[in-house]
Amino acid sequence: MATLSESVGAIIKRKRARDRFTQAELGSRIGVSGSYIGAVESGTTSLRLSELEGLASVFRTTALDIMSEAASTETKTYSDERREQESLLSVFAALPAERRRQVIEFCLFQQELQARPSAD
Repeated sequence: MATLSESVGAIIKRKRARDRFTQAELGSRIGVSGSYIGAVESGTTSLRLSELEGLASVFRTTALDIMSEAASTETKTYSDERREQESLLSVFAALPAERRRQVIEFCLFQQELQARPSAD
């Protein structure tokens, strides 16, 4: 069973990959080095609370959500498709309400088009 530090590191790594940051880019956003982010991701270094809060802000979540996810005993597997879905949801959540409505309408329109018989 993974330690809490290892679980937090795995979550940070997954979210970093989802958002397509390098370790150096992510580190610079919270004022630490890329090698420090690497040590966090490998579970060899524990985050300070201020760094966890900084990472949570970058990932548009909360420190509590990251810690809750890490403490969860549920095993999570993430496929490329799941990462893509999480990335899309993250972008969607950051949109203002009116833009979200437009995205939903567009998706429903695309679904409708796909359901129509082809004109071949």
